[in-house]
Amino acid sequence: MIENILNSFDELGDSSTEQFPNSFTPNLKPYYALPCSLWKAIVAIHRFKPNVIVGSSFGGFIAMFLLQTRVWKGDTILLAPATGLLFKKRLWLPAGEQNNIVIVAGANDTTVPLDGLSKLQNLSLNNVQFLVVEDEHQLNTSMIEQNQLKDLINANYQPSITNNTINNYFDCTRLWLRCLLSLIVSFIREPLTLYHTTKRLREMKRETYKPD
Repeated sequence: MIENILNSFDELGDSSTEQFPNSFTPNLKPYYALPCSLWKAIVAIHRFKPNVIVGSSFGGFIAMFLLQTRVWKGDTILLAPATGLLFKKRLWLPAGEQNNIVIVAGANDTTVPLDGLSKLQNLSLNNVQFLVVEDEHQLNTSMIEQNQLKDLINANYQPSITNNTINNYFDCTRLWLRCLLSLIVSFIREPLTLYHTTKRLREMKRETYKPD
């Protein structure tokens, strides 16, 4: 079922930064990236009808958001999701859904702290698995080179038992507006979030491009 997976928006890594500079995490503009990424993810679900969603880093946050807003109710694998980059009060995963959710954290990850992901699991119910691997933020060694991602997908895949059907672009628009409304509520609850996130991204960018 590997071909039926949606890989959500992710930081593409150093080698891709030169070709796609806006995809590298420090270059993200939250006020633009959030609505665009949510729309692209919803349209991708409509087009590809995935059984499993895999979201890495910022894409993990997008996948979490789709779970929280009930846009997506299926099996989900979150690879070092960027939970602490935005809303502190969104540090939870929905309860009562008949789906598998796996959080993968890198023990040597300096971008997404391990304690934040541990808190995410603790604030969620028993349908959430938590896996710590000896790897860094991109999880390339453990997930790709050692084929652990493929094993995770095969282990957690189950025939869809929830209604994730998005029939047309009207449905896409309706669900996207639902997400935007939820975003607005989050910004009202945490008014300084956008400022602090933008500031942190600028600091990350300065550190990344700082001369040796």
